[in-house]
Amino acid sequence: MKTIFKTFITAFLIIGFAATSQTLPQALSKINTEGFQKSEVMNLIGDLSDVYGPRLTGTDQYYTAAEWAKKTMENWGMDKVYFENYCDDCMGWEVKSFNVEMIEPAYMKIQAYPYAWTEPSNGEQIGDLIWIESYDDLEAVKQKWSGKLKGKTILMGAAPEQNMLFEPLSKRYTKDQIEDAKKSITPVVKNPLGASSGNLDLIKDFDFLFEKFAKKDDAFFAFLKAEGAISVLGTKASFPGIIHPGGTYNFRKNDERPIPYFAISPENFGKLKRLTVRGITPKIKFHLDSELYLKPENNVNIIGEITGSDAKLKDEVVMIGAHFDSWHSASGATDNGAGSAVMMEVMRIIKASGLKPKRTIRIALWGGEEQGIIGSRAYAENHFGKIKETTRKKEVEKISAYINMDNGAGQMRGIYLQGNEAVKLIFEEMLKPYDYLDVNNLTIENTNFTDHEVFDYFKIPGFQIIQDPLNYKTVTHHTNLDVLEYVPERDMMVNATVIAALVYQIAQLDSRLPREK
Repeated sequence: MKTIFKTFITAFLIIGFAATSQTLPQALSKINTEGFQKSEVMNLIGDLSDVYGPRLTGTDQYYTAAEWAKKTMENWGMDKVYFENYCDDCMGWEVKSFNVEMIEPAYMKIQAYPYAWTEPSNGEQIGDLIWIESYDDLEAVKQKWSGKLKGKTILMGAAPEQNMLFEPLSKRYTKDQIEDAKKSITPVVKNPLGASSGNLDLIKDFDFLFEKFAKKDDAFFAFLKAEGAISVLGTKASFPGIIHPGGTYNFRKNDERPIPYFAISPENFGKLKRLTVRGITPKIKFHLDSELYLKPENNVNIIGEITGSDAKLKDEVVMIGAHFDSWHSASGATDNGAGSAVMMEVMRIIKASGLKPKRTIRIALWGGEEQGIIGSRAYAENHFGKIKETTRKKEVEKISAYINMDNGAGQMRGIYLQGNEAVKLIFEEMLKPYDYLDVNNLTIENTNFTDHEVFDYFKIPGFQIIQDPLNYKTVTHHTNLDVLEYVPERDMMVNATVIAALVYQIAQLDSRLPREK
């Protein structure tokens, strides 16, 4: 039965190309030549990272980068390039200068970076350090520390466990890991290949997740401010010496801002904690000069299109996308400059190859992903219908597929199918020409917490690319080392070329991709 069905799919694809002037081998040859021999992808990521990074939501830096992306695609001859606003109350926040030091009992330069949307220090400040290990029971914290925090710097949270770095910081998926994922028979599995394949959904469970994770520290910070504390030092278990200041969510106009709050290295955190345990009080000197402003015009998704050539099918759309925003402590190269550069290169390859896809191909570079996929959610509510309501706009039926890239700069290894069994054999055939690159591994598993979830929620076939992890989770993800040095050229070229070939083939089909009911 499978053989018969695969024969049908092959015929289905061939028929889809028969009416065009390009045969599939000719089209793929042009795509490969443009993507492998004339690649521009490293120039794109170089601009996004070194010139236009970072790209924090709400900032002038973000909007300047968006204008660059728009102009770049216009210069390629895209049929449409335009902005769509996604947020009216998302604040911009930029660092002008900062410094954090221990000046007693001995001098130590503290490796630090301020968290976004925290208050400035109003000049240089000096205060004794107090360690508050746990603040889960806020009432207990209040009872113990009320009246004792004025003028103090707070060392917040438990010290990360020691990491001797016996495991490599960078890796690719092993053959066994890939094979296990391919053998999955349900979307939700115990040990997923990606970050998560559980039942929590960033769309349906957004309010719960946002309160539990994004806003969990707000009450504690309000207590510190009321008590007159002057700054906070925190850390995450990133070794060696990596600073992880991604993860504050006080970005809306009416949100309360924490007092000056710095992420510091785990090693510096450990020393400060050990001193306090020994009864020694470190004295911390710091300053933070930052600017907070509201410019709603900065909050834009960047949309570009190659209009379809078929009179009957050009109103249908194959969408690709990646989030364009980043955190602020580095240049946002792997999260997610790499995904944005690859998807821009996909559009350039198709346009420069002279191909005329039947359907419209649309790119969306999303803002506000790091704050809860607010850019793609706003797009969906504008074009598809209100979330948590049953009424849907006709545009939902016009989207054949959405393909997303947001897992660093590692090579494509396949596709998470999000439980959509019906597309498996179709994708197998489409990826066959690239068997030699090992990019054709398909798993029925879900992966969560990025923009493809919006499309999946509306039952549009929405997929995330499986990528080799490299050092994404260990070194670059939301850290001060999210820089161009961790972006491998070959991986980027493979990703852009294969996705261009996949997208073009989807655009040529006589019917939309099958979707879940």
